[in-house]
Amino acid sequence: MHVEMRNVSKSYGHVKAIEDVNFEVRPGEVMALVGDNGAGKSTLIKILSGRYKPDAGSIYVDGKPVQFESTSDARAHGIETLYQDLSVVPQLSVAQNFFLGREVRSPLGFLRYAEMTRRAKEIIDQYSVRQVDVSQPVMNLSGGQRQIVAMARAVGFGGRTIVLDEPTSALSPRAAMEVLDVVRTLAEQGLGVVIITHQIKQIFDIAHRLTVLRHGRVAGVLDTATATGDEVVKLMVGLDDSIAA
Repeated sequence: MHVEMRNVSKSYGHVKAIEDVNFEVRPGEVMALVGDNGAGKSTLIKILSGRYKPDAGSIYVDGKPVQFESTSDARAHGIETLYQDLSVVPQLSVAQNFFLGREVRSPLGFLRYAEMTRRAKEIIDQYSVRQVDVSQPVMNLSGGQRQIVAMARAVGFGGRTIVLDEPTSALSPRAAMEVLDVVRTLAEQGLGVVIITHQIKQIFDIAHRLTVLRHGRVAGVLDTATATGDEVVKLMVGLDDSIAA
């Protein structure tokens, strides 16, 4: 699924959060979104996820213009956004979290726990290196396992473009590697993945391209196969001209 944002702008009063931003993620691509604090990353992603409406500009999915009135609209078009809190309920089981708001019920309205448990396990097992007991509370999982569960849930319910907000910021090196392995798998399966991170080395390990935001504008778009870390830093701080890949 090809997702594109064209000339998108958003202001809060007299403050321009983003201005004339062009951004895209292609099928099978990991696109990194980078920039200093206040560069406009959060605003851009919240527009893409349907939480905010842009003041100007358009969003296209597979070449067709779309308008998102809510996060449900974005999800209906295959865009799933995972923030750092992952929107999980720690006291509920993995399976219950997996189907939270999407519960499977019998014709009489009774919850089908066994079916939800089975389906949650089948989907999670496709991505998790380690076995996950889906009957246990989410609070018992490691940070990396929680991320993997959240990504599996997004894909399992039709997500074709997945947006990840700092998915490895609080993880151990081992857990971070597991999460990034899942990101690679998603891209190999043809999904588009947007990853927001401040870790430059990680960008070059995982992303195909990166978009740099500075002061609410696109400072450059780079191909990670040919770019360098110095180029990224220069774009972030404004020491180089805009570069497009």
